[in-house]
Amino acid sequence: MPVNPEPRDAALATAVPEGYSLRILTEDEVFDAAAIELEVFPRDAWTVPMLQAEFTGPYRIYLGVFDENSTMVGYAGAMRGGDSIEIMTVGVIETARGKGLGRTLTMALLRAGKAAGVEMAFLEVRESNEIAASLYRSLGFEEIDRRKRYYHQPTEDAVIMACKLD
Repeated sequence: MPVNPEPRDAALATAVPEGYSLRILTEDEVFDAAAIELEVFPRDAWTVPMLQAEFTGPYRIYLGVFDENSTMVGYAGAMRGGDSIEIMTVGVIETARGKGLGRTLTMALLRAGKAAGVEMAFLEVRESNEIAASLYRSLGFEEIDRRKRYYHQPTEDAVIMACKLD
């Protein structure tokens, strides 16, 4: 029986678009991630202390995607709980969008979850974020529920999605 790779190794084995690299983020990179948060999620960006707690919390993996100048242009993270992972965030700066980096980050988290032996992945997305929802559907996620009026500025539902990891 083949041995599963370590979750972090599995994540880093994900193919990355040419000119970009993928790596595990460290607590030292929290300010770079916070800058991406402010650009991508200006209405509800996570604070530096929130990101520090996420980066150092148990059962979490945070990945960054970097351009040719080693500048972080996107990041994503997930938390494992029992037999599932929850994708906590995926964000790519505007100038790096449309290059498959959000897909790369999401696939890397799913690979890490699979290597950790989890069976399901969950995430939530603003109902108006059709680009992200479309990406998630293309990766096998399906809507399973909604959190009414979860997001603010503007107020809208969170669409809860799930994907079985085969």
